[in-house]
Formats: sequence, C-alpha cells, structure tokens
Amino acid sequence: MPSDDPATQLREQGVVLLQSIFEKDSLFRLKAAAERCFEAIDREEQLPERYQFNRISNSLLLSALLDFGCTDAGELVAPLSAPSLEPLFTAPLCRPWICNMEQSWLRKKFPPHQAPSAQYHDQGWHQDGALGVSFPKEPGPPLPMTRLLTCWIPLNPCGADSPGLEFIRRPQPSLLHFTELVDTALRQRFPRQEFWAPGLEPGDCLVFLNSVLHRTSARPEMRHTRVSIEYRVFPA
Repeated sequence: MPSDDPATQLREQGVVLLQSIFEKDSLFRLKAAAERCFEAIDREEQLPERYQFNRISNSLLLSALLDFGCTDAGELVAPLSAPSLEPLFTAPLCRPWICNMEQSWLRKKFPPHQAPSAQYHDQGWHQDGALGVSFPKEPGPPLPMTRLLTCWIPLNPCGADSPGLEFIRRPQPSLLHFTELVDTALRQRFPRQEFWAPGLEPGDCLVFLNSVLHRTSARPEMRHTRVSIEYRVFPA
C-alpha cells in the first residue's frame, strides 16, 4: 500500500500527489495570464522566438507569461514557496535546489478529437532525466540521468474530463532507450497496478523524480482542454 508520508511515497514510487497545497486564488493571475497567452496563439499571432513555442507539444516557456499580465519572475515561481514542497525537493537532490526558468513550461493539452493541428501530439512515455542526454540509435550501456525533479501544477481540473498525466509508479535505475518506450511493451514489462493516472483539482500538484516514466493521459471521452505549469528543479 502507498505510504501516507509524501517523502516516503516519492522515494519509493517516484511520484507523489499533494492535494490542496495552494490557495486557489493564488493561482488566479497565472491562470488568467495563461488564458491570454493561448488566446494569442489561437489567433495565430506572431510569437517571439524567446517563448520557444512548440506546436507539436503545444507548449512554451513559462516566462512568456511576463508578456500577458504577470509582473515579474517572482510571481511566476511563487507556487514553489509552498512549505510542503521544500523537503520534497531537498531530500532527493541532497542539497539546496533552484528552479531553472529555461526548463519550466506552460502547456495546453487537448482531448484526442480536439487536436488543434496535424502537428500536435500528446507526449508519449518518457523520463525527465533524459533532458540533454544523447541516445545512441540502439540500446546499450545505461546512460547517466540529468539530476532534476519536476513539480507539475494543473490550472484547471484534469484527469477525468480533460487530459492529465499517467505514471508507472516505480523509480527506474537508469534511462530506458527510446525503443523501449512503446506502450504495449511497457504494459508487458510492468505490473498493471503500477500504472496510475490521477485526477487533480486546482490547488493540487504532482512532484516526481527524474527516473519515473510518465506520459500525457488523454482519452477519447474527454471533452475539455487542460492547462498546466511544469517547473524543473535542479541542484543549486
């Protein structure tokens, strides 16, 4: 059974859901700025290159919100000051941490029948520790992971009627090669009970390790979009 202690759960399963750790009003300005940002994208406005907008994943750097109503970088990272997050970041990294704004993202995901373009794709199975790692064409010796944690915050309800995330709740000892990240192969490799697609409400967040496998969870019966913030936390 999962432990009730968040730090233990993070260590043993690679991911932990923290419920209602933010006041809903504290995310209001971020949500309003995100809505204005994606409205500009929907109008096909020319976006500055510094946003690093990616049409495939429908994501862009969180810092883009400085042009849509957020006042400064402090407002962008304010959710990370929640007291319950500090020990979850410090223990796995074994040192003080820092949020890298060049690796922190704003994303909008769609139900399968609402894909905005032929370019758009949900994010498949991956590990965030693969950030910056160059893989050979064929599997070989284990590759070192990039040390980081991810703090993922939805700005609207997700997981039931809008896309969420799905995890395999088991920390991995190394990076899996991209040829091993096929869904059918992973479901044969790992027990069914380790696959987990939680529902989240505004005010909740997920914290997960660099090794844990995860992907976008979008089902045909979903009807609404999801907007989320993804902070990448590194050793200081």
